[in-house]
Amino acid sequence: MFSLKPLFARLPVARSSRAYRFGLAHLPQLPPGPVLDLGSGQGYGTAFLSRTFPQRQVIGLDITFQCMDMCRLDLGPHSPWFVQASAVALPFPEGTFALVTAVMTVHCLPDLPRVFREVYRVLKSGGVWMVADVNGHHWMAPWFERVEHWFGISQLTRAYTPEALTAMARDAGFPSPQRFQRKPRGFLMWYIFQKQQAAAR
Repeated sequence: MFSLKPLFARLPVARSSRAYRFGLAHLPQLPPGPVLDLGSGQGYGTAFLSRTFPQRQVIGLDITFQCMDMCRLDLGPHSPWFVQASAVALPFPEGTFALVTAVMTVHCLPDLPRVFREVYRVLKSGGVWMVADVNGHHWMAPWFERVEHWFGISQLTRAYTPEALTAMARDAGFPSPQRFQRKPRGFLMWYIFQKQQAAAR
């Protein structure tokens, strides 16, 4: 099947770290531990995280790395690890990560409620899942879905509303998230889902 996905992945917007930078500016204090980047794609976001968190191990996870070229990445002092796996079955023990990020990823993941449960499982107590994705209420959201379907980028693409993501998060165990936008009625919405601290014994 013809697909423009490799071409879209090479556009400058696919290399931008602005969505990461904006979301990270709103993070609460994180517990110790590594960082997981879901849907790392070409690896630019994962590389940015490795520069931003030089004292933490950063792991980029994707279902395929066919578009990634390690030689193009500006890595931090500790090179990130890249793992090929599905977000619906994360190959990590419970309570592994201090931070999980998903930038322009959740709209194309299968079985998103299960992904929420998996992320909740691998987060440490007090850990954070930072999501940046299309606001399903935006007028361009239906067109975004159609373009991704028509051009073979992803047949799974769905622009979720904040209410839908919040409901999935609640079912997985997260409290209501903090939400941010760069400007009112913007195309992207940022979410901070924080796993509650374990009660002291």
